[in-house]
Formats: sequence, structure tokens, C-alpha cells
Amino acid sequence: MTHAFNVLGAALLVLSPGIATAQGTPDQGKKACVAEARRLCPMEMKSMSRKKVEGCMIQKIEQTSPTCHAAMLRIKAEREAAPPRR
Repeated sequence: MTHAFNVLGAALLVLSPGIATAQGTPDQGKKACVAEARRLCPMEMKSMSRKKVEGCMIQKIEQTSPTCHAAMLRIKAEREAAPPRR
């Protein structure tokens, strides 16, 4: 579980500019989302896949805290704006 925490923590650091914009500090959003991902998406956390964890968190966005909710909305918008992969 510690390794999964580190993987998601590193993934969320990549997202920290969006989290910082949404809620003031990147650490605040990262901590909120990591704790919530462990609770809401345990199977995805075990998979060690950032995309799977993000997808799960987006699906369960209404169950997240305001801080994490803002970060997940930004991730969702970025995913929708990205061109489809081939």
C-alpha cells in the first residue's frame, strides 16, 4: 500500500499546478485526493495506474471533499479537452 501511495502521490504532483490553482496549495489537494483515493478506489490504487485511479475518482467525484473535487474537475476537463489517442 505504501508503494501505491507513493505512485499516486507522484502522479498528483504532476497535477499540482491545477490543484494549486483550484485550492491554493498543491499539498492540500494532493493529501485530500490520496486519502480519498485509498477509501473510494482501493482496487485502482492496487493497480498502480494513475489513469485508472483518476477515472475512478472522476466517477465518484460527488463523494469527494471540496478540495479534491476541484482537482478532479480540472483533471476531467483536461481529459475531455485532450485529443483522442490512437
